[in-house]
Amino acid sequence: MKNWTLFLLTLICLSAHGQNIHYNAFSHNDYWRDKPLFDALDYGFNCVEADLWLIDGELYVAHDRPEPNNAIVFSELYLKPLAERIKSNGGKVYAGSNRPFLLMVDCKTNGEEMYPLLKKQVEPYKDLFCSVVNGVYQEGAVLLFISGDRPVKSITSETTRIAFLDGRVADLGKNISKTIMPVVSDNYKSYISWNGEGTIPETELNKMRSIINQTHNEGKLFRWWGAPDTPEFKRFFINEGVDLVGADDLHILHKVLTP
Repeated sequence: MKNWTLFLLTLICLSAHGQNIHYNAFSHNDYWRDKPLFDALDYGFNCVEADLWLIDGELYVAHDRPEPNNAIVFSELYLKPLAERIKSNGGKVYAGSNRPFLLMVDCKTNGEEMYPLLKKQVEPYKDLFCSVVNGVYQEGAVLLFISGDRPVKSITSETTRIAFLDGRVADLGKNISKTIMPVVSDNYKSYISWNGEGTIPETELNKMRSIINQTHNEGKLFRWWGAPDTPEFKRFFINEGVDLVGADDLHILHKVLTP
């Protein structure tokens, strides 16, 4: 399938306009930025996270349950700006990019209840999104994948859709297609106790490498969450083949990724 091999690379590539596209840079809790989405784009990050709450028939972006507020409506913060940027960049989020931009939404309320509205809001932009049509993967400018309270039942039952699932380590080895679950993410502290002091125990290093290798063998990207947010850990993850490296401070990760 087009670009799936390239999709796994974690190298920094140079766009046609001279901006470094950091394909392995993940803007954790992106909505906390001064300029949600745009700060990450300014740094060349290729993946952002938006936490979603379904409240009274609308999707709001926030870490904790918010009061309804037009300033944090999902479609206004992410869908419309992405569509406008793609239009101005000749069909891509980054002109010159060779793979989709990743938009991860974390369902904070019931995923199965949220999913119909999410689909409805994405529908006007469906031609911009990666999709599966009658079981066949079709690449677009943006790949939307769902984490948190995932609508697993709905997504796995659809043969035509514009959303994908964020996997867990427990999902590995279950013959779940990468066109259903292109990314695997899990809590670092649930598998690894090393906090960066001294040398990582060999048993834990081998466990990590086994998880990452299995993920890659299934054609999927791997991401840890909940790990220490330090430059040293970011370099360690990059060296070990973690595909999406999260950042609360965009500048720190940008410095790590920029020679």
